[in-house]
Amino acid sequence: MIIMQTFYWDCPKSENKENAWWNFVKNKLPELSNAGITTLWLPPSAKSSHIDSMGYAPYDYYDQGEFDQKGGKKTWFGSVQELKLLISAAHSASMTVIADAVLNHCDKGDAEETNPISGMKAFTKFTPLSGKFLRDWTYFHPCEYELADDGAFYGNTEGYYLPDLCHDNPYTYLELINYIRWLRDRNSGIGYDGFRYDAVKYFDSWIVQSIQEWQKTFGVVEYWDGDKNAIKGYLDYIKWSVSAFDFPLFYTLRDMCNNPNFDMRNLWGNGLVYDIPMNSVTFCENHDTDRSQPIVTDKMMAYAHILTHEGVQCIYWRDYYNYGLALPGTPNGIEKLCQVNKKYAGGSTSLLYTDQNLYIAQRNGWGNQPGLIVLINNSISAWRGTWVQTKWSNKKMICSAWQGRDLSQPMDKWTNGAGWGEFWAPPRGYAVYVPESI
Repeated sequence: MIIMQTFYWDCPKSENKENAWWNFVKNKLPELSNAGITTLWLPPSAKSSHIDSMGYAPYDYYDQGEFDQKGGKKTWFGSVQELKLLISAAHSASMTVIADAVLNHCDKGDAEETNPISGMKAFTKFTPLSGKFLRDWTYFHPCEYELADDGAFYGNTEGYYLPDLCHDNPYTYLELINYIRWLRDRNSGIGYDGFRYDAVKYFDSWIVQSIQEWQKTFGVVEYWDGDKNAIKGYLDYIKWSVSAFDFPLFYTLRDMCNNPNFDMRNLWGNGLVYDIPMNSVTFCENHDTDRSQPIVTDKMMAYAHILTHEGVQCIYWRDYYNYGLALPGTPNGIEKLCQVNKKYAGGSTSLLYTDQNLYIAQRNGWGNQPGLIVLINNSISAWRGTWVQTKWSNKKMICSAWQGRDLSQPMDKWTNGAGWGEFWAPPRGYAVYVPESI
């Protein structure tokens, strides 16, 4: 499974595709499918209180570009008809589509109310044109069902206070469950296949577990934390009903790419993917990290890691298209790594060798995916390589994908009768070797 995050911050405006993003993504489906992308992660599709919104503060959950309110009929991404056509086209291409579920907080309501418990004023009166999920102060913190909040997501912004939804209110919970059901319904709803849960640190974890155990679909949480034990603790609490974005691995890969003095011996083990690969969604950038703490150099080293190792991989749209890292039709970009992943990257992962500058790992193969060897070289100017013992004996190993500060093609190699072979990778780059087909 390889996910494409189909957006970045302010993407409709940046690419002159305001109110037309769904159509733009739909036109990319053939090339994404050819590259091996199996899943699309779409931005939040509910309408916010202002038209030029990325959707992370919903106003009318059931307005996905259908009602003329808050500045227009379409959302910033397009109409509800265009959204459904995109999802239908993805399904026809044997791809699944993930909704970005924002369940913690809302945008500014239509009228200000005084919360009698806190004494504070907030825009908590919602009368959306869809006529669904009407809300007042009793749906938010604090209310009679719960006074404490796991952590205010918004606080005070733009001069008004935005409290979080209270899921312990049974009416709030029921409305959100109905909304999730509607998002998945292919007949009378939108037709999504799974969910990415936004900002799960800020609301009770039981609601994610409840949805997942009921829906029994793919789900991934944004538990933004560099401590893998904290994320594993969250997953354990909700009985491993979802996967989690591998922030610990992202921070390790960022350090590796941005720092030529990074010690490659610190790569193995620093990520969820090494401990719980079945629950890890690995990534090299997203819409938030790109704005605040991005990988700024030699990012293909990071992509070489995630696309040769276990877990579910997530590709960032801006890396693939805007930053020119797809490099279609060449052995040097994300497209080729995705194709290698699909054909070869099966089974468990074994560390074959590591020193300060060089990392070599082996995918051990499973079923129709025979496995591979990946080298990542952190040396600034020198090719690095060594002898390692592989699972293949007397086998020609083809260098199928590579990239680095020297674009010379690494030589194909042979393993001996005991499986030993000598493999090399270019400076600040990688090389992926696969067994020659018989």
